[in-house]
Amino acid sequence: MFSDFFKLWKTTSLLNEATNDAVKMLELTKDMYEFSLRVLIDNEKEVSDIYKLDQQLNEMQITVRRKVLEHLSINPQQDITGALILVTIVVDIERIGDYAKNLIELAHNYPEKLCGGYCDRIRKLELAITRNFIDTITAFKNADEVLGQEVMETHAKIAPEIEQIIEDILVDKTLPGREAVIYALLARFLKRVSAHLKNVASSVVNPFHRLGYKPE
Repeated sequence: MFSDFFKLWKTTSLLNEATNDAVKMLELTKDMYEFSLRVLIDNEKEVSDIYKLDQQLNEMQITVRRKVLEHLSINPQQDITGALILVTIVVDIERIGDYAKNLIELAHNYPEKLCGGYCDRIRKLELAITRNFIDTITAFKNADEVLGQEVMETHAKIAPEIEQIIEDILVDKTLPGREAVIYALLARFLKRVSAHLKNVASSVVNPFHRLGYKPE
């Protein structure tokens, strides 16, 4: 399990640095996620440039890969599985940043304020995903398998709720077409964010070959 690698990495500077960088990536994507939803749902002013934040995230991912590679070049027989886990999950973290960009782009295409029944349902899920963000960061920082499992279980509940919202939108003949598209895409993007968080959380629960999947 990842917790075993965490103990080893405390004495290995490069992998310890790379792990800390991954935590910073998670914290940045949480900020990007919350910011993009405030802009989209609450019509907040764009006080940050989401594209610059995404570039920063990409640079952090490259740094993690470089540090992992340098570690393995110096210690080719050590921590190979843990290194693979680390470079795998930073891909998931980077993808969350891409979805934050997508949410901002929805706001650009639909500047009106979102409200009504679908918005209320989505807000509840948005808050659950925010909670999962916090728990994922904590689980990853502390190699907390129990909390990681809880994140995965929460996603398993969120995913079908989002699918139900999308199905309801598709058959709702009273919803204007443009608004329906925005809600459906918003729901889909939230599901993908939740899924990537689940993948990160799985790194402290599952062996490498089952990253992103239910524990055996």
